[in-house]
Parts: sequence; structure tokens; C-alpha cells
Amino acid sequence: IKAKNFYFKMSAQLSNNEAQSRFRHMAEAEQEHEDILKAWYEETCGYPFDASKAQSKEYKLDITEPEHNATFLDILKLIAKVENKAFHFYKEAALLSRTPEEKRMFERLASLEQMHADQSRIEVQMVADESLHFSENDIPWKI
Repeated sequence: IKAKNFYFKMSAQLSNNEAQSRFRHMAEAEQEHEDILKAWYEETCGYPFDASKAQSKEYKLDITEPEHNATFLDILKLIAKVENKAFHFYKEAALLSRTPEEKRMFERLASLEQMHADQSRIEVQMVADESLHFSENDIPWKI
């Protein structure tokens, strides 16, 4: 729930349309994960999920919060780290699952989070390493 809201908030602050779109897409993906988990919870427990009662003390993400004036690169690094932690969380949940259906659901979520983590790491590299390589022959205004 918080991840979705975070991505929407970051999207609203960006001036680059493609970056905005990327964060909105991430928020939508987090909404899908939330829907999957809420449906599983309600089916398993027999009553609706209540976010106010879901604060786990057993599994803390242990992520350093970014500065309130963090750069785009800082946020991308944070996202890569959080998505990787989510991947490991769901991977562990799959190992601890009680039914084959539960195992498949957690494996699917782990796979999705792994894709998000990989994509975020690629984006970090793209933003952090802006070096462009070219030769003298590539420069169009040189004769």
C-alpha cells in the first residue's frame, strides 16, 4: 500500500513525462500485488484485510530513508534496494507456503519483484553512468 502511494507521489514531482509514466506504472504494479495479496488474505482468513492491523514487527525492511530533498538517482537506488528485498521476502514466503496455490502465488510475486529490481538497477546504471562513447568519425559537424 505504501509503495503504491510512494510511486504516485514521486511521479507527481517529476517534470520528465517518461519518468512520470515509469513511476505510475510501478504504482499500478504495486496495486496489482496488493489486490493479489488481499484476495489471498481474505480467502485464507475468511475476513477482509485491515491494513491498520498489519504492521509486522517480524520482517522489517531495514532500508535507510532518503533525504526529503533526494535526487532522482537516490530514489532509483532506494527502489532497487526495496524491490530486491521484496523479491527475497516473497521467495522466502514461497518456501514457507502451506499449499501449492500459495507457493505459486508467492513465486509469481517474487518473480515480479525480481523484474522490478532488475529494471531499477538498469535505470540506476543508466542515470549514474551518463558517459557516451563515440569516435572522431562519429561527430557530424567535423569534416
